[in-house]
Amino acid sequence: MTKKLKTLRTKLQTIDSARLGVVSPDSWRSGKSSSERGYNYRWQKAREGFLKKHPACVYCERKGIIEEATVVDHITPHRGDKKLFWDRNNWQPLCSRCHSSVKQREERRG
Repeated sequence: MTKKLKTLRTKLQTIDSARLGVVSPDSWRSGKSSSERGYNYRWQKAREGFLKKHPACVYCERKGIIEEATVVDHITPHRGDKKLFWDRNNWQPLCSRCHSSVKQREERRG
């Protein structure tokens, strides 16, 4: 006796587009590599030095937690403004968890 193969239902789900890191075509980042956006060797060296001087995540510290910072975040998004990009007063050390969640949520709120 031959058995029919049952149709398999997809397990894919749609994702809310607000959760995707979509760059709109009119964004200052559109079509540019990370190096063209300023994240080059000079940035890597500056980032490394900044994290040596500021090794703890400032968001975690506010909660009384000591967590190693791995990201140099721009407090005010620079949106391609080189002066703001290189302004060290606009930098803060964050752990990757805070940068990927708390900071991104703040930026979406405006």
